[in-house]
Amino acid sequence: MVRLSPARTILAGVIAAAAAAAVAGCSPQYDLSSSHPSQPASSHQPKPHHSPSATPTSPGTTGPGAPVPATGTAPPGPTSPGTAPPGSTSPGTTPSSTAPVSSAPGSGRTCTTSAAKGSCGPYTDPQIQGTSSEPTVNNDVWNPISGWQQTLSASGPGSWSVTASMPAGNTAVVSYPSSGSNYNEKPLSSFAVLRSSFSETMNATSKTSAWAAYDVWLNDWNNEVMIQHDFASNGACPTLASASFGGSGGVPVQTWNLCKYSSELIWKLASGSEQTGSVDILSMLTWLENHGYLQSRSTLTSIGYGWELASTGGVNETFTVSSYSITAS
Repeated sequence: MVRLSPARTILAGVIAAAAAAAVAGCSPQYDLSSSHPSQPASSHQPKPHHSPSATPTSPGTTGPGAPVPATGTAPPGPTSPGTAPPGSTSPGTTPSSTAPVSSAPGSGRTCTTSAAKGSCGPYTDPQIQGTSSEPTVNNDVWNPISGWQQTLSASGPGSWSVTASMPAGNTAVVSYPSSGSNYNEKPLSSFAVLRSSFSETMNATSKTSAWAAYDVWLNDWNNEVMIQHDFASNGACPTLASASFGGSGGVPVQTWNLCKYSSELIWKLASGSEQTGSVDILSMLTWLENHGYLQSRSTLTSIGYGWELASTGGVNETFTVSSYSITAS
């Protein structure tokens, strides 16, 4: 895969108990259900989707992925540009060729890795269109804490899963297992279509703290927009605005609430969780541009899709993507 530019910072965390009483119409951000009334804020560290130095694991190999002891939550605030880790897999994983791997149904090729920065692919996938490089699927444990375990198994961007065990009661986001696609700073204004469909399962329990989301980066990693649609103990986020998108290309008309956490913009599905659906990404980004939340003439850097994981109650939980597509032209 081509080199992704400087470090990107994802801000994630939760608003303290006082914010939980925020606007009721906002489907919660980094939310917490009533059983988690207060969550300390945390901050994502750089977690590039597909760095050229990230050596994908061979089909069927597994890295040890030994947890890195840490305590507390990630330090607040973005990291400095250029501090992104090189992205190499942990010792014990077996590098494979960087040539794209076919992810056609029935190919029978499966990549497995438990390394914190383990990566599968790149893949040639006709369901992922308009990219500047082939997509990958990444374990992306960017904030390892004591007690984490996470294993990725993938045969392509539309067929992969992670089995994770994150400590009970943990409130800081530990990982963003996700597919990732680059778009080489293509201007939003040059897209006629940019939409995506998904089908995923979290198998959430009452102790799960996780949410399924797109992670869209723009303007050379300077702007981040998340689109969150499936929630388990995800925290309150006051609504700045609401808008409806959809109505063409098979995308249903749905209302989304916009909120903001530090510099990160978040669209949250107003009706609550859904596991299968589609979104008009272009309309959602263009709306932000037209209403001053993004700079004019914004460019598309990258689109990721997966889950932000904080807790599974200390037991194994499997998160599965059974279909995923991006239509871009």
